[in-house]
Amino acid sequence: MLSALVLFFVFVFKMPLCIAQDHKAWAFHQQEQSQVLIKSYEKEALELKSNILSSFKIKGCLPRDNANCSKRQGPKQQLETRQENSKSALYIFVSFSMLKATLKALAIEAKKHNAVLVIRGLIDNSFLKTATFIKDLGERVVLDPLLFREYKVGVVPTFIEAHQAGYKKISGNFTLTYALEKFKEDGE
Repeated sequence: MLSALVLFFVFVFKMPLCIAQDHKAWAFHQQEQSQVLIKSYEKEALELKSNILSSFKIKGCLPRDNANCSKRQGPKQQLETRQENSKSALYIFVSFSMLKATLKALAIEAKKHNAVLVIRGLIDNSFLKTATFIKDLGERVVLDPLLFREYKVGVVPTFIEAHQAGYKKISGNFTLTYALEKFKEDGE
């Protein structure tokens, strides 16, 4: 009986130590796994950052930037920008609240007609989330809330054909091709 009592006390007092050591081993293992994940995420983030920066580059300047544009560009780029800006500029004002399929269709049309998708803000105030979404679209997108104000855009999608003399504007859930036909009808 005494030996059973001694074994019972040894078991009762030693058991918490074994459990604590198991928890320490588990915690150490979790910490190692976390470090491996952090390193892989850091590597992915650096790769994504380099890919994202190329998504935000814009060729030339926007029409309202002409005064400052020539200061930032060389002579060849200045000539290309003047040639681009002498034509009309096509903008499609969109929002990330729109269906992804609709955005993708508008992005494909924008590329076809040399138009620019314009967004007002970021997804969840995150450049990373926004850039990832833009990368999935695969087309040129401009982040410019001032263009929304300049053209008084309150509804998306809104299509604008800007000329030096002014602009034409139409809003609604339709294609860029339809908007261009309407602009052409209004111009005649």
